This record gives sequence, structure tokens and C-alpha cells, in this order.
Amino acid sequence: MTEQAATTLVALTPRLRYRAVGDEGVLVHLDRGRVTVVNELGLHIVKLLQQPMSRESLVDAIVAEFEVGVTEAEADLARFLDELAAEQLLAAAD
Repeated sequence: MTEQAATTLVALTPRLRYRAVGDEGVLVHLDRGRVTVVNELGLHIVKLLQQPMSRESLVDAIVAEFEVGVTEAEADLARFLDELAAEQLLAAAD
């Protein structure tokens, strides 16, 4: 991850609602009427993103919570953010 990418803020669209169901999460995009189910890691990231955060801070939080290495956390985060972007669940951070 480049330094610029690491410090770029990531934010969720304000039109996203979520609910925890056990270890999973259900995300609803209010404008699109789409429902997405995410695993425990995805739910953790969504909870963290209630306020915009840098990718670097997200990786640090994943490493601390799930006791994985930085490389694995970066890869998992990149995949999940790509999925959120594809579902139009990310927004520009202010």
C-alpha cells in the first residue's frame, strides 16, 4: 500500500444502514434497495467506518482485533473495500 493510499480517508455512504446478526452483518443501501451480508471482519470494518478512517488505521484495527499479520489485514481490507465500492457503499470522505 502506498503512503498516500494508506492515509486516504475511507467513508461509508450516509445512505447505508446495518445491523449485526450474530457474527455477521446485514448492510442495506437505502437508495438502491440492495442487501449485502458480510462476515465478522466485514461487520467490524463497517462499525469502524461509522466515522471516516484511513486505510492505515483500519489495518491497525484489524491486526489488533483478529490477530493477523499486516499483509493479510491489508489484503482482506482491500478486497472488502472493493466489494463495498462495487455495491456503491463507499463515499468521498470530507
